[in-house]
Amino acid sequence: MSNSATTATTASTSTTISTADEMTKRILDASLERVIAVLPGAVDQSMRTAIPKMYTPELAAEFAETMIAELCKPPAPLTGAERGTEWMLRWNCTPWCINDHTDSAAPEFHSAGPVATKLRTTDLGTGGDDQPWLTAETVVMNDKQQAYGRETRVLLGYGVQLAELTPARTRQVLEALRGFAAELEAVCDQADEIAEDDFEGDPEIAAAHEEAEARRIQRITGAAA
Repeated sequence: MSNSATTATTASTSTTISTADEMTKRILDASLERVIAVLPGAVDQSMRTAIPKMYTPELAAEFAETMIAELCKPPAPLTGAERGTEWMLRWNCTPWCINDHTDSAAPEFHSAGPVATKLRTTDLGTGGDDQPWLTAETVVMNDKQQAYGRETRVLLGYGVQLAELTPARTRQVLEALRGFAAELEAVCDQADEIAEDDFEGDPEIAAAHEEAEARRIQRITGAAA
């Protein structure tokens, strides 16, 4: 077989595999959508039957939501060790690194993957992109290590802000956070006590005040013009 024929056959095979992979993904996605659609009702009915004394609609809905979240989780990335010795030698990769170094968008360093708070920046009303409130990630930089050595760092994230710290400095940050957590708890206790005197205002009075403020601002801007 000629080189051109071999190339054509290989390309055809690759196209067939790619098409089959896409079709399999569509089927699995569609199946998952159907499972997710019927899961709340199935969980509700199962809990009514199996544990009627404990059953509540809220508990069934919460349990179904947890199951759906687990089903929708992306598959765990492969580690360097799972990819094999050849991969690790080629990329000077650590056994625990989850970066796909063949991806042009992947960082050059090695990462175990970040841990993150469930609390997100949007939960705090800070605006901007929806990001985890805090993240931490161990990385190793060992590119051309004979010339530049090997460095272990921790990337500590706060929303979109990122700090690169040594392990020792990271431990200092941890101790500072533990101290702050105790102080924050004291603030929470104080706020709970003070909030006992809080009350809601009168919507009609608030609306009248807003209208008066709007007229005042209009007079000021009109005079300035």
